Amino acid sequence: MRLPAPPKLDNAVAAPLLALLLTAAAPPLLLSPSPALAAASTSPTSTELSRLSAGLARVDYLLRDWDRLTTVCNGVQDATEAKQVARTIGDQKCSKSPLIVQRYIGASSTLDPLFKADKLMIRAASLVAPEQQEEYSSAVDVYIREQQMSSTMAYTSSWSGSENPNGSVEQIEENLLEAKKEVLETQAALRTIVRLLGLPPAPPIAE
Repeated sequence: MRLPAPPKLDNAVAAPLLALLLTAAAPPLLLSPSPALAAASTSPTSTELSRLSAGLARVDYLLRDWDRLTTVCNGVQDATEAKQVARTIGDQKCSKSPLIVQRYIGASSTLDPLFKADKLMIRAASLVAPEQQEEYSSAVDVYIREQQMSSTMAYTSSWSGSENPNGSVEQIEENLLEAKKEVLETQAALRTIVRLLGLPPAPPIAE
């Protein structure tokens, strides 16, 4: 017994039907977010950005009171700093404490507003006007380099005392002066970054 042949579909009917079947069988398309949405999702919040202004205020404070903050009298900060340069002023025993510099530039504590600030600066690049992008990128590069050099020179100064070969009081002070020069460069770059981001200044640190 022969089965009847299936009915033939007209091309005008078959083509749309085939397209409908193929569309239903195809996997769903994954839509990528637009560049604007992607940038917005990674841009830092105003609270995060306030760390940069707060960090700048701390660097300003360090440089404004450099000698006082890097000198400890009648005691030292910790065992490491106890090995640093010591001299007597009147009845007080005073010592240079270079590692204090690291506390003000984000190189000592995770609680410092400038701790890993370079990552925050990179995320904030999308907030800078297009015509200022080059200036901003250059300032971030300078900040990263000078902040690292400031920390390195402070550490070097802390181990330049007479307890080490070729160390001396003068060597500690010389290396600490080099650290100050690097901090000044760090300050200048950070000021540029804060300006280009249009951030309000943080209140100055009280004496």
